[in-house]
Amino acid sequence: MSYFRLNPLRPIQGLPKDLRVLFWSLFLWSFGFGLYNFVWPLFLRDLHADSGQVGLVSAIGFVAIAATMIPGGILANKYELRLLLIIGWAMSIPPPLMYYFARSWMDVIPGIVLFQASGFNVPAFNAYIAGAAQGKRTGSSFGYVWASAPLGGAIAPAVGGVLLDWISIRQIFILSFAFFTISTLILFFIRKQPARQEDTRRYRLEFPRTKPEATLLLFLAGNAVAFSLASPFLPLFFHDAISLTPSAVQELGAVQALGQTVFAIILGRRADMGKRGLTMALGVTAAASGLGGIILTRNLFLAFPLVFFFGSARASSYVAYSVLATNRQDATRGGQYGFYLTLESLGFVAGSLVGGLFYQASLVEGFIIAVLSFLSLALIVGVAGFRVGGLSGQTKSLKADIG
Repeated sequence: MSYFRLNPLRPIQGLPKDLRVLFWSLFLWSFGFGLYNFVWPLFLRDLHADSGQVGLVSAIGFVAIAATMIPGGILANKYELRLLLIIGWAMSIPPPLMYYFARSWMDVIPGIVLFQASGFNVPAFNAYIAGAAQGKRTGSSFGYVWASAPLGGAIAPAVGGVLLDWISIRQIFILSFAFFTISTLILFFIRKQPARQEDTRRYRLEFPRTKPEATLLLFLAGNAVAFSLASPFLPLFFHDAISLTPSAVQELGAVQALGQTVFAIILGRRADMGKRGLTMALGVTAAASGLGGIILTRNLFLAFPLVFFFGSARASSYVAYSVLATNRQDATRGGQYGFYLTLESLGFVAGSLVGGLFYQASLVEGFIIAVLSFLSLALIVGVAGFRVGGLSGQTKSLKADIG
């Protein structure tokens, strides 16, 4: 078998040049984030935060990003997209230094607000992928580019776990600062993508007009709730229920991110072949299976394959993003994402707040509700095989095969 058949990055090499650069920029950024992400709840505990306050910090961050989605969508309609990407990336550079100097859990709040607000460019990011994608490969283009985030997150926790045996998490924040800076500079090598003339004159948000569009919105928001009910508290569960060290928690975080990477690529390719609803259902069903297995077994060795499957939860949303990118010919690039991503971000807020309260009351109740939510979403979207068609007009924007 040739090198090219064995090369795991071969699909990435088939992307347009700008998307390849975007892939590596997001990879480096997510690597810097992944160096500390999975021990972040433990860091907050060291700063005297209880489980409810850990959830509160996460929720505050998600409120910040939710507040930026609609303005971010408007900006993506009006301004050149590369500039918006660079500004957002640059906003994430100072927060690691702010965490470095934090002495109580409340001290991290300004940094987490700035860090999450940097996500105002997510509508521009998705619009850039949609504009640079070739032909009908929208699903795989979204899957491959977004897969760089969990790929960096899969490698970084393993590195971070080793580093924690030698240096403190505060020193790891300095490394994250460096990676965020480098990833921002790389963005200067992608081509500009000017605002479309027809979009600059329109500031409307794209609300759901059909039942399939409403289903898509429900999936994005519901998946965000289910994911954030569990994900911020899994590191605490591994520490409290299985007595894992921070470095071991990092290793499990790496496996979770690896699962997100693999599922992003697999689901993205499957989405290009049709039946996108079933593809999304497959992803959240795998997530439910993994999370349910973790809380039932409470076993270190079984946790590794199970947390891999839990990583599929966010990968399912990438398929939904690809549907949003192509569901209407009359839609503005940024408007497609502003409203939908705002509701998704509010789902993260709700899940984080409620998850913290559940975890304070019981180690597993929030996780059980998350599993049931994933399975409910799988049933809802599984009967709707979203298909993107070249339809124009105000109402014939997204078709669904039922049955």
